[in-house]
Amino acid sequence: MDQIRYEPIGVVESPFDSAEAVPRPGSERVTASGTLEIAPEFEPGLDGLEEFSHIIVLSHLHEVTGVRLQVRPMGGTSVGIFATSGPPRPNPIGHSVLTLDDISGTRLSVSHLDLIDGTPILDIKPYAPKVPALEEIDTGWMDDLSG
Repeated sequence: MDQIRYEPIGVVESPFDSAEAVPRPGSERVTASGTLEIAPEFEPGLDGLEEFSHIIVLSHLHEVTGVRLQVRPMGGTSVGIFATSGPPRPNPIGHSVLTLDDISGTRLSVSHLDLIDGTPILDIKPYAPKVPALEEIDTGWMDDLSG
């Protein structure tokens, strides 16, 4: 396959200085707030985003140093990395759904931030549910975390 290359559009400003400091999914709710600083040349791309309450942020998990194809989430049963959102993946791309609190120029204030300080941002998308309805989604082994 041909190599794929992306250039970051911005960077995360976060209270978390390491991956270990970020609460793990299912263990506790992430309530941290932070800022997404977008490069000035991409500011026109933010037009209209302020109308959304939540955004999806795709990021490069820049501190991942290895790949593990089998992981043990929350100390449970071993599953494949693609059945988790864990970082040690072949392509360490993060996917975060964040609350969009405010936009001021190229600075997006967000909450429920689960990324570490300095994380490169690859893309931002508005969060808009798609069919099927959320009630129809099976979340596999993650169902056990809520219960």
